[in-house]
Amino acid sequence: MAMELFESPVLMSLNYQQRGYNPSHFSPSLKAFLSFHSSSSSTSTSAYGCCTRSGSSIIISRRLAVTASSSPSTASTIPQDPASPPHVLGNVVVVGAGPAGCLMAHYLIRRGFFVHLFERRLALPTCKMNADNKNEQLYVRGDTRSYTMLLTSRAMKALEGADIQLPHSLLGSLVGSCVHLSEGKMRKFDYSSDPDLQSYGVSRNAFVAYLQQTLFERDTDHLSTNFGWELKEIDDTNRLATFQRSANYIDDCEGLQQQHEMKVEFDLLVGADGVSSKVRAELLRLDAIQRAAGNATENLPLSLKFLQNPEFYKSFHIRPALAKTSPLYKDHNRVQSWPSLNMLLVGMADGSFWGGSKKADLLNASSASEVETLFKGNAPEVYDLLLKENPNFAEDFLKQPAISFGGAVLLSRFHHKNVLLIGDAAHSMFPSYGTGCNVALEDCLLFDQILQESKPVHGKFPLRPAAAEFTRRRLCDAHAIVEMNTNFMLFPRGFLGYLQMLFLTTLRKWFPAVIKPTSYQLLWSTVPFEKIRHQKHKEIFLFYTALLLTSTLVVLIALSILQVLH
Repeated sequence: MAMELFESPVLMSLNYQQRGYNPSHFSPSLKAFLSFHSSSSSTSTSAYGCCTRSGSSIIISRRLAVTASSSPSTASTIPQDPASPPHVLGNVVVVGAGPAGCLMAHYLIRRGFFVHLFERRLALPTCKMNADNKNEQLYVRGDTRSYTMLLTSRAMKALEGADIQLPHSLLGSLVGSCVHLSEGKMRKFDYSSDPDLQSYGVSRNAFVAYLQQTLFERDTDHLSTNFGWELKEIDDTNRLATFQRSANYIDDCEGLQQQHEMKVEFDLLVGADGVSSKVRAELLRLDAIQRAAGNATENLPLSLKFLQNPEFYKSFHIRPALAKTSPLYKDHNRVQSWPSLNMLLVGMADGSFWGGSKKADLLNASSASEVETLFKGNAPEVYDLLLKENPNFAEDFLKQPAISFGGAVLLSRFHHKNVLLIGDAAHSMFPSYGTGCNVALEDCLLFDQILQESKPVHGKFPLRPAAAEFTRRRLCDAHAIVEMNTNFMLFPRGFLGYLQMLFLTTLRKWFPAVIKPTSYQLLWSTVPFEKIRHQKHKEIFLFYTALLLTSTLVVLIALSILQVLH
């Protein structure tokens, strides 16, 4: 009997769940089928390669295996090359299904790899359309992932490289900032009128949901998505990753509860699992063990410098219909801020507002009346909106847990053997300029370019050298943007900071043919961060030279006037 390739019952159930089906809603016959097959130890072939169940573990190998009922003659015809569809270049495990993980999966699938995508959270629901035919922004009160992100030309170029065109209904164009000062005064700054310096606001949840949905729809023959699983450990010698059910994952399907561990062989593992990366922790552990044993494979030790961001924030959301009734809506396309409350208000594509404050007095308020007093005294127009959105806003805001801004990560390298770190796992940064996601997406484009330049050996990409090349090309540039974000280098705070920005933007308006966009504006471009930092040093020198000359001139004029008077 000819052997058929089929999806294992265990993985079938996982795929039903990851696409949004609740196992408790499965039909009795499907439940019985999954329960029966998942309770027996078996080995079967699947589109993912060899799927072996042993006790409570699932093992997915890079090679096809033979079912127990296959005859010897059938076995001899089974290919022994990496699993899944024909002509696949290898198996890549991507840990983390956020923006960077999803985009990397897109690139790798297009390049010809089979991707196993793992995420410790559940898949996000598909974006729905609201009454204005706009994508809902998937804001969930209290959800640490419900916040707005800035996408610039850097991110848009990376998305276009993977043939991903975000719908306009998901993107809110941002043209600049608006600072609300005391007594109703405002100060506006334009980002840039240059068409190459794009700037958009997007809901993180809606953005990730769109990337995930696009993955599900494009090429499922080269993709295995596994939500509710978190990395347990990495065996870098045998290139084997072990995953376990996430502590927050609830499995309602009877008969599958004992499937709590999965092992996956890989040709390359990509860690895109954020600032608290388990992949990064595993690489630090493996590198330390190997160096202690004297068999390290990399010349440079893997070291981590982590700087915890001491700041926290609380957020809020104002629905589109209500936001449009406010005078603040006229600046919906600007990032609005209230320095006295350390608060931002950002317009979203669906017409809503997302906001947040990191003012210590507000976060540490001891009563709802104290929250009300701070809002009324510093941003009364915003507080009026919030009360219309939620009459109990002050009480709810008081109870809302403050969310950490994470921290800055500086690594000595981004690779270890056949494992690569990207995004926040490699170079997390303070959210000073909203560049974190853009840098993460650009990582994916860079690695794809490296693969494109690589020459396959015996039909295989040299993935380990490619990972090392990524470190060589990306390390200094990533360190530059982390440093600029941490030190607020591009937009210094205080009076001199605003004066410096005003000086530079004025020069740009007066002499556009001579004065380039400021280093801050270049964040919206695709200029390497090292060059942006170099330009900032020049701007600092120019500003303080002009300030010194102006001060000297003022002093000389004052002295001349005094001489005349005397």
